[in-house]
Amino acid sequence: MKIKYRYIPQHKEKKYFLDQYAQPVEDYMKAIRFQSPDDDFALWLLGRFGPVDPFNYEAVPLKISYELEVQENDYSESTTQSN
Repeated sequence: MKIKYRYIPQHKEKKYFLDQYAQPVEDYMKAIRFQSPDDDFALWLLGRFGPVDPFNYEAVPLKISYELEVQENDYSESTTQSN
């Protein structure tokens, strides 16, 4: 399993997240994700679509796990076809 970390903007006090248009969302899956906690986050907060009060937000880590899912039937069919 591979694990990657991304960063999403979260309001420091109210704890909601922001989507790509600086709209508050409760679901972290709808929040915009960043590559690094410093560069991308700062550019977005202070950029065109940033919130009015950028210093009320912080970058919080989001852990993403990737796991290859293989069905037993799919694997056995592909091995029998190749033989």
